[in-house]
Amino acid sequence: MFSGIVQGTAEIVSATQRDDVLTIEVMLGRKLIEGLEIGASVAVDGVCLTAVEISESTATFDIIEETIRCTTLNMGRKNTQANIERSLKFGDEIGGHNVSGHVSSVATISEIKQGVNGRTLQLTSAEKEISYLMAKGFVAIDGISLTVGEVNRSNATFDVHLIPETIAVTTIGEKQVGDQVNLELDSATVAAVEAAKQMLANQQ
Repeated sequence: MFSGIVQGTAEIVSATQRDDVLTIEVMLGRKLIEGLEIGASVAVDGVCLTAVEISESTATFDIIEETIRCTTLNMGRKNTQANIERSLKFGDEIGGHNVSGHVSSVATISEIKQGVNGRTLQLTSAEKEISYLMAKGFVAIDGISLTVGEVNRSNATFDVHLIPETIAVTTIGEKQVGDQVNLELDSATVAAVEAAKQMLANQQ
């Protein structure tokens, strides 16, 4: 379980395809790797991955085909930066929202509006995802806990507003129009929408 509060960024220093598994090595550095054990969960750009090998400053993760299919983690990510969050421990302060690291799909940045200090991103998602997005609800973008702004269901777009701190400490500030990001929906909202759909279906 994660909170969507990114603890730092790290470079994916290698990516190797072995049959149906992609293995990536991430340069976490001593601060982010401290206390990490084999089998522990780490969110890499919001994707929950299991550490399979650990050195002084790097951790290695195996990625299955399904994860490659529905996220931005692939061979092309070698030498790129990723947002990192270690899994929560009992007693940790949760400053974001409950994030599982189970990315449902990717969204595409369709517009960037630059403010004086902050920034607003408009993202285009799959039509099946947009029904689960609510204004003032939560969403995780590349592992970052964000509040949903305006939602336009007719063209399957939604906005998120970025404060200067988020831009400074994550990779989101480097994104450009056309870039894809990992999208994790708020599980509570998904459950509520599905319950409402089932109730309406039972009434018909």
